[in-house]
Amino acid sequence: MYKKIFILLTLTLLIFVGCGNKEVAKEDNGFSGKRNVKTIKSRLGEINSFLNYSGKIESEKIANASPSMSGKIEKLFVKEGDYVKTGDLLVKLDETKLEQTRIQFENAEKNFLRMQKLLENDAIDKQTFDEVKAGYNIVKSTYEFMLDNIEMKAPISGIVSNIFKKEGEKFDSMMDPFLIRIVNLQAFKAKLNISDKDINQVQKGQKAQIKIDNSNEIFYGTVSFISPEAEMMSGTFPIEISITNDSNLLKHNQFARISIITQTSQNAVIIPQECVIDSKYVFLVKDGIAKKREVILGIGNERNIEVKKGIDAGEEVIISGNIGLQDGDKIEVRN
Repeated sequence: MYKKIFILLTLTLLIFVGCGNKEVAKEDNGFSGKRNVKTIKSRLGEINSFLNYSGKIESEKIANASPSMSGKIEKLFVKEGDYVKTGDLLVKLDETKLEQTRIQFENAEKNFLRMQKLLENDAIDKQTFDEVKAGYNIVKSTYEFMLDNIEMKAPISGIVSNIFKKEGEKFDSMMDPFLIRIVNLQAFKAKLNISDKDINQVQKGQKAQIKIDNSNEIFYGTVSFISPEAEMMSGTFPIEISITNDSNLLKHNQFARISIITQTSQNAVIIPQECVIDSKYVFLVKDGIAKKREVILGIGNERNIEVKKGIDAGEEVIISGNIGLQDGDKIEVRN
């Protein structure tokens, strides 16, 4: 009895599964056969080809300002980050040595004038007077030098980026590299090295685009210097690109990505690189059908490429789903 019930349940289960498979088959038979694709319209515009390199940005005007003599720093009139103009007072040294030299100068001057009168009256010989005069001139020059250099003024306009000493410390003009560094933020240059295979594509006056990590802004520059010889160790050619820093976003010694424009095409038919198959054809959309079209390409970059012949601006070109597509395939656009 139980055996018959088990057999009956098994047959019922098999019939149910068979019906389910028929439903699946029925659904599969309803597949449309259309290929899902994404499209983009070709456009008319300007396209550039680039040489892409990385390099370092430097200010074209940097002043490592230092007093011309040693001395204790009595007063600093600026701090790091301050903007200064040419001629602004930066620092004043202690006047102790200046005062001592002033007293020596005044005594030497009095002695010189006295000796001058004695010479006029033939009270001393010319040799003695010349020795006194030489000593006077030395003290005078030393005093005038100290008087001119007891204060230091800004040689250029810019931002104070570094102060090497503090108030009360002694500055040694022979040992210390500088006292105050000023960086002008208006004019910058990018320094980079170009490989031997690319150097013939670079010329003075070429335009370049510069990008930095802390900003989405694109800066523009011009190739201003190309070295006539390669570096001995690397075999690459140093070049420089002049940049205007109108937005004050560029910083001294900053890393940058530089794209030198080597070619430009105006009023070009432009499509993304992904549209092109095997560098020779694209697929267009015509009434739900994929149409294969051979093209002649022009200049390009990492994103876009120029189509010199084969399609017109405004045509709908397949950008995704075109791999393995055949001419005449039914397609469904899903942008």
